[in-house]
Amino acid sequence: MLKVFYILLGIAMVAGAEDFEYSTAGSMGFVPTTGGSNDGWGEWFITSVQNNSGYDIALTQMAFPCCGDASDSYGWVIWVDVGGLVAPAGDVGTCDYHGPYTPVDPGPGTFPPTVYTYVDISAENVIIPDGNYFCFGYDNTDTGGQIDFNGVDTWSWYEGVWDSDQGWSRTDIIEIYGNYYTALEHSTWGAIKSTF
Repeated sequence: MLKVFYILLGIAMVAGAEDFEYSTAGSMGFVPTTGGSNDGWGEWFITSVQNNSGYDIALTQMAFPCCGDASDSYGWVIWVDVGGLVAPAGDVGTCDYHGPYTPVDPGPGTFPPTVYTYVDISAENVIIPDGNYFCFGYDNTDTGGQIDFNGVDTWSWYEGVWDSDQGWSRTDIIEIYGNYYTALEHSTWGAIKSTF
C-alpha cells in the first residue's frame, strides 16, 4: 500500500533564508515625526513595493504606528499584484486580502502616534510571487504615523481617490514582514526514506 506524504499544504520554508522586511520609513520601527488624521488626511494608508527577493514570499505580519478604535473587516488590506509602484486601480473593496485589527494605542488624537500595532496575517496564506509589485496598508481609524517625504510613495484614501502623499511632502509609515518559501510536491514514503 502506497502512502502519500504531504508537507504543510505544499509550502515549506527555504533553509537558511533571511526574513523579508520592508518599511516605507527605510528602517523597521522608525519613530514618526508627524501624523495624519482619518478625517483630515485620509482613511486608509497604503504603499506598493516589488518582491525582488528572488523567492516567492509568504507574508507573516504587518506593522504601523497608529492610534484609534478597532477597524471593521477592511482594517488591513493587501493587493498581490498591482503591476508597478502605483496605487491600486480600485478602492479597498478591490483588495485580494483583508482583515480587522485593533490599534494598541486607542487614542484618540495621539500626535504623532509612536506605538506600533503588529498584525499577524500568517494564517491568511498570502503569497507574493517573485517579481510581483504588491500593495498593502491599513485603515487609519484615528491618526496614522508619518514622516517628511523620503522618496517612498504612499497614498491615502481621501474624498474617494488614492491621493499621493508625495504631493503633500509626506510618507506614511507602513511595514510588512514575510518569509521566503518554496512549494513542495507530494512524495511517497519510499522516496523520502531513500533520501536518508
